[in-house]
Amino acid sequence: MKSVNEKETPVENTLRNKSARGSSKSRSGRKSGSSLGKPADKGGSRHSDAVDGSSLTSIKESHKPLDIFIRNELMPNCAPIFLSKSTQKIFNIVTDEQITRESPIILLNKSDILKDLQLRAAVSDFSVQKVAIKNYPGSDILLIYDADYKFGQNFVIVLSEETKSLILNPVKQAVDGQSEHDSNGDMNDGINDDEDNIEEYKESSDLCFLFKSKSEHGWIELGSENEITEMNTFETRSKVYTIFQRPRKEFGSVLHLQDENATQKGFSEQILSREDESFNIPIMELDKSTTNCEITCDKGVNTNWRYPKNAFTQYAPRMYTSDELKHFYHENNDALLKISKLYPLFEQSLLENEMYNFLSNDYENLPIGDETYDTRSDNTFKEFLSFTDLKYSKNKAITMIQWHPNIKGIIATSISERLIYDQRIDQASRILLQSTHIILWSFNDPLKPQLLLNAPDDIICFQFNPTNSNYIAGGCVNGQVVLWDIEKHIDDLTNVKSRLKQNNQMPLFVFDENELNKVSISHYSALSNIESSHGLPIMDLKWIPDHLEINRLGYCFENYTQKCVQLMTCGLNGEILLWDIRPEKTPLAINKTSDSLKPPINVPLTFSALDLKWKPLLRIHLYTNDPVNDHAPIKFCIREMQGDRSLLTSNTKDSSINTTDKSSKLLPLPNADTHIYAGTEDGAIVYVDWIPHKDQDTGKMQTPKPEFCSSRHDGPISYLCHSPFDSSLVLAIGGWIWTMWKEGVTSGPIIESGRANKPLTGGSWSPTRPSVFYTCRVDGSIEVWDLLDKTYEPTMIQSISANSLTALSIWDSPKRQFIATGDIQGVLQLFIVPRRLKTPLPSELKKFNEYIEREVKRKEFVSMRWNLREQEKIEQEAENKRKAGLAPAVMLSDEEIIQKEKSHTVYFEFQFLAVSCRSSRPTNF
Repeated sequence: MKSVNEKETPVENTLRNKSARGSSKSRSGRKSGSSLGKPADKGGSRHSDAVDGSSLTSIKESHKPLDIFIRNELMPNCAPIFLSKSTQKIFNIVTDEQITRESPIILLNKSDILKDLQLRAAVSDFSVQKVAIKNYPGSDILLIYDADYKFGQNFVIVLSEETKSLILNPVKQAVDGQSEHDSNGDMNDGINDDEDNIEEYKESSDLCFLFKSKSEHGWIELGSENEITEMNTFETRSKVYTIFQRPRKEFGSVLHLQDENATQKGFSEQILSREDESFNIPIMELDKSTTNCEITCDKGVNTNWRYPKNAFTQYAPRMYTSDELKHFYHENNDALLKISKLYPLFEQSLLENEMYNFLSNDYENLPIGDETYDTRSDNTFKEFLSFTDLKYSKNKAITMIQWHPNIKGIIATSISERLIYDQRIDQASRILLQSTHIILWSFNDPLKPQLLLNAPDDIICFQFNPTNSNYIAGGCVNGQVVLWDIEKHIDDLTNVKSRLKQNNQMPLFVFDENELNKVSISHYSALSNIESSHGLPIMDLKWIPDHLEINRLGYCFENYTQKCVQLMTCGLNGEILLWDIRPEKTPLAINKTSDSLKPPINVPLTFSALDLKWKPLLRIHLYTNDPVNDHAPIKFCIREMQGDRSLLTSNTKDSSINTTDKSSKLLPLPNADTHIYAGTEDGAIVYVDWIPHKDQDTGKMQTPKPEFCSSRHDGPISYLCHSPFDSSLVLAIGGWIWTMWKEGVTSGPIIESGRANKPLTGGSWSPTRPSVFYTCRVDGSIEVWDLLDKTYEPTMIQSISANSLTALSIWDSPKRQFIATGDIQGVLQLFIVPRRLKTPLPSELKKFNEYIEREVKRKEFVSMRWNLREQEKIEQEAENKRKAGLAPAVMLSDEEIIQKEKSHTVYFEFQFLAVSCRSSRPTNF
């Protein structure tokens, strides 16, 4: 055995003739391991003579090539290859028989390998290296048997002459490398010793030489080890060991395995390719803030508020004398006898009355529905349908949802870009080139829109005409009002189901995919004059009820036509505008140049007289105490509602009256409420009268200042509407809270919620239950509030979307009630409202009104007590000043106060006359 620093390599020193080489290639061109120690290269002797004797030692050992399995990696130009038993038999290199672990090296003829590739083609095991074998420059290819599968296969093929010579002739490579590093002094010291070894080598061709490598030296530290130490990672704690155990009885259990068909359901899953959307995610700035404060928790209880009164009673027993008692018994003897006989009946009646109230009415207490079989699954919203379109609504926010008044199953949504004002200005060129629409969907075909209403700009709000559902009005981001007439498309919206059946029955050779996916587009009929419109986005729009009509002065009249012809809009410019869809007949309203132009063929002519000439009828300003800035309304509501005709003084209809007639024949409605609630961008609730009044300072007719303004919300108002059961009750949602207001109560909201976990983005009253309303949040959840059940927290919270909700609307049908939600990704979802939230409770409206009345009385009592405490505080301060001598001890009467005011007036007049007299005298210079 040699030392660690020594390497044993064979040296080619014996000449072999061609016949000896040819005999070694018998049996399919194979070279045995013994032939490797006897190379046929004639230059071997010359090479051995040239080896420096100073680094060679003569030893007698068997021939040993370079062991490539000592290294963990393959040498360059070497590749693992698998040779099957059939291939081994063809080339006579059967493992563990003709080639063993002790003699692993084999030389194969290149021509024989190419012939095998030609005959067996892809079946040949050498086909994986076909190109490299063809490009091999030599005639013999070296194979090494990998008995332990160290490199993954049972053989290693060498595809380079340099690597082949390095494996077969390691001594020559080592001697050449060592001769370059040895000094001349070391070579001269060993010349005499190695000459004898060389002579001995020449005599015997079976001798081997031992190459002694240069001795290793210790590492010399120059400071780099400190940098290496800093870059290392050291363990700071002991390792954590985890032990997994299971019962012994589970080992060795009997298994029943069988083959299953992969195509059956549950055994396979198809994963389709899709586009990676992570590359299309826009990079947006996200501002986040945190605050270190404790979480507040508001709790409360409901009690029947009674007006507290201080009262006392005092009584004394009435005593009879003996004579009076005798007289009483003598006069009432018969009555006492009868009462004593009836005493058992009185006692029985009293006992039965305590057990059961026989005077109660059982029919009034019977519920409408049976609530006994309700389960938890029945009390949640169930998803019904989901609508989305990759072309028109993807990555756009839904701003409003409206249901078609007459056609069941038709729902419309308006969409808008999710951009702030600065971003909209920067991307104005892109937005102008893209068309925006109001999308109409149908329950019968949720895969594609049924109708698109083309708009000049993004639509924030819109609404169907309650009396004529063909008319649709919308408000744009640029402040203009748009009108559509969809009368031509009513048949398509009504017969969606029949059209689907017809398309399914269409023959395949007639089927046209482009025609099937085509969506009808309706262009707008009229657009308001941009100079007379809102200068900023229109945030809310509502039609005036059909029984009401408002003139230019703001007075209300009865609408004999019973058709909705007027609408109101509010915008961020601080105004609420009143519009009339009937064209004016005045000469100033006629423009011969524009009226002579013919509109396009596909544009309806219904409102052609209003296009670009439409101006508001009345302007309502929301003034503030600040002379520069006004309130910016984003939501508003009036007390009169569609369908409520209790205000009308006459129900007569005169169909002969023209719809464009604005004469004095209209009957005024003196009891009409002309006040309007408005919710601002700053979270304030404003209550103002829309009838213009003469200003005392300027003398102009303008909207008066608001009667009251309350800033209770900490964010923009997202929902403001009267209750469908009580028009004097108003629900406001905005910021993190919701409030409930009562007409006539100006001291503040009668009910105010606690701070929600997430900001609120919208809401809606329940159309069937007076005490129930819904709110939506930015985290995609819906809150259900039942004021008769809980007032301090929602009755139910359900998460329905992963995105922020932007719109909410409810539609009630005889069979089911649906709630529709829209989010910032343009997805419209429909849910079925549970029966518990749809069906009203017995006497629910009566109980809710009583609860509201109690809250109003509580609010009045709190205000009264607050004013009383303030008055007591003022009187206490005056008393303290009087005791300290800072105020007169005697209070002046009303007559004395008037006398003092007159004396002050006379004094100031006298001073004014004196100053004027001095100014009139001549001045001497």
